[in-house]
Amino acid sequence: MHCFLQQTDNFALCYWFHLPVLLTMHQSLKLGSSGDSGRMQEKSMPASNTGIMRATHLLQLPQEMLTEIIMYLPPVEKSKVRATCSFFKDLVDQPVVWQKSTIVLRRISAFNAEFWDVLRKRKITSVEVKEIRLKQWQKLLRFMPGLLDVTVDSFWSEEILQGLQLLTDLQKLHLKTCSRLSERSVIREVVHFQRLTHLLLCGITILSSGELIKIACLQNLHTLSLHTVQKALPEKALEYVLFHLPKLRELSLSCILSKEHFLLCLTLPDKHPIPYSSEESHPVPKLQLHTLALRQAGYNLLSERFLDQLSTIHTLTVCYIKDFLLHSVDVFGQVLENLPNLTELNLLWISNLDMFVDNIPSSLVKLSVIGTKLSNSALSCLSDKSWKLREMDLTLSYGFDEKTLKQFPHLFPLLTRLCLSGFVLTDSILLSLAKMESLRELDVTDGTNLTKEAIQNFHITTDCRVLKTAN
Repeated sequence: MHCFLQQTDNFALCYWFHLPVLLTMHQSLKLGSSGDSGRMQEKSMPASNTGIMRATHLLQLPQEMLTEIIMYLPPVEKSKVRATCSFFKDLVDQPVVWQKSTIVLRRISAFNAEFWDVLRKRKITSVEVKEIRLKQWQKLLRFMPGLLDVTVDSFWSEEILQGLQLLTDLQKLHLKTCSRLSERSVIREVVHFQRLTHLLLCGITILSSGELIKIACLQNLHTLSLHTVQKALPEKALEYVLFHLPKLRELSLSCILSKEHFLLCLTLPDKHPIPYSSEESHPVPKLQLHTLALRQAGYNLLSERFLDQLSTIHTLTVCYIKDFLLHSVDVFGQVLENLPNLTELNLLWISNLDMFVDNIPSSLVKLSVIGTKLSNSALSCLSDKSWKLREMDLTLSYGFDEKTLKQFPHLFPLLTRLCLSGFVLTDSILLSLAKMESLRELDVTDGTNLTKEAIQNFHITTDCRVLKTAN
């Protein structure tokens, strides 16, 4: 049973939740005799329902408000709204409705010319392509040359990769699986896009120093993700790239397993040992990272110089810590103590939070601890250390008991969002959590065993400020 509880104060979003009901009511109307006027006439209804219809008639809302409501819907729901009538067809096809939407394309061969014309009319600029062949890829580029954001699951040939050159205004590129292509071909095509602000290369088998260095020419990069699958990135080349990207604010790296490698990457280079350009830019004196994610990394990547480079970090994510590296966990605690601007900490699949919970800074507002042991005493300590916490995600974490969960209203009185996905929530725990006066969102997906009576009592206790939806 899926249980997701939340609240919203936004007027437009309130209508969003009721949109299916409003659309049902809209479909109960019929077109007037004049097709051009677009006027609606009510079907004869019982007197008791007529008042409701007048109060909630969907078409009585201003068009600007309807547009605002539809903007919050996912693409599938937008399509359902579009299918109701010509009025909503035109409304949904407005470019403003799709400004922040990413269209997922799976079977491109099945799409006809009308489909592509609709996408062009909506001025879609962001797509995610799941599976694609050369001819389909060429069709996509021909119909949508103005794409700014492209995510591709897997490239089957270098010809498909070369087709990216037609997207001259590309700003965000995410290649999820690069293992089928050579590193040289990937980097050769990527460096063409001087306007890139986001570059994510995943599944790279190996990346040599000579190829990695070329990324430094992308001077507009704000976000860089490099995830290799076999060998760690060459540290000297990575060091050079990081200090020659002046706008870099978000960095995600994986497969860094040795002690010294990452240390070197966060140390200002005296001189780059690998020549790559006759017009070499000067390195920045200090990194200005706001977000750092280390995947499959170890705690022993740290030193005073490391701490100095991380002083600007707002969000830190560490996942898949190897057990044989835990001997240096005290150093990781030192890192946490020296991050004065840290507001979000995400720890995924590490062994035990208890080892450094004392070092978590008081500035923390958002904490995610996924698949990790977390004792009752650690939660109590966290309550004392991080009293500003507003959001907490304990998905698949373990080690704490029902008694401690019932104390959450006292331990974390300011929480607005709590995720306990994977935890078997009992009726008594739910009623205890109802006492959390600031709580607006409660997620207990894939683990709840709640009765209808408990859910009803929860709504009564919270005065419906936390809303429940279920799948």
